[in-house]
Amino acid sequence: MNSTVELIFTVLGAAFTLLTLYGAATLSRKLFLSGLFFFSFLPVIGESMAYNADKASVHVMVAFLFLIQLVLALPNTIVYGPENAAAVKISSKIAFAFLLINVAGFVFILCLKAAVPVQFGYFHVALSLAVLYLMIRRLSSNNTVMLK
Repeated sequence: MNSTVELIFTVLGAAFTLLTLYGAATLSRKLFLSGLFFFSFLPVIGESMAYNADKASVHVMVAFLFLIQLVLALPNTIVYGPENAAAVKISSKIAFAFLLINVAGFVFILCLKAAVPVQFGYFHVALSLAVLYLMIRRLSSNNTVMLK
């Protein structure tokens, strides 16, 4: 990855990560999901560029993983509360999927020494912590904490 592309991805990644963290801190579902949604474009684009360079199939797998996150994080205006048991259950499973995808991202980048700059691994750590914060907050308050 050349330095200009890396700089652009770093600035955008930091902005989208901060948006996600702010959304989690303020319990704003729209901001939280928007940050995750826009962040998910970066690995898809980066892995597509890497696949074009070396044709390794791991790039396709990682791109599809973040395409899944992109689709799941698509912000919408549907409002639901804790009285909708199905929505609460599915949102918990989606949050767990977000957690697994981003944990896999930082393990791949930071622990397996992928040819990806380390700051992107730290972005995945921050996203994982934001999702984990919301999951713990929901569990500790008996499902009454919902993102607005």
